[in-house]
Amino acid sequence: MTENNTPKSARGVTLREPKDVRRVIQRITSKAFQEGSELEYAGRIAQLMGCWLKAWELDKLSDIEQRLAALEKAKETKK
Repeated sequence: MTENNTPKSARGVTLREPKDVRRVIQRITSKAFQEGSELEYAGRIAQLMGCWLKAWELDKLSDIEQRLAALEKAKETKK
C-alpha cells in the first residue's frame, strides 16, 4: 500500500469515527437546505439521512457496550 504524500490540510475530511460521518452529512444536508435545493436532491438527502442514522446508532451502541461492561464489572465486585 502506498503512503499518501499529500499534506494533511489539503486532503479534505478525515473520517475516523461515526461522529465524523454525521458531521459531514450534516454539513451537506444543511447546504442543500440553505440553497433551497432539498426537493431536487430529496433522494440523495434521504440516503444521507439513513447513513447519518446508522452512524448515530453505532455511537449509541458503543455507549451501551460501555455501560453494560460497567454493570457487569459492578456485579462481579458484589459477589
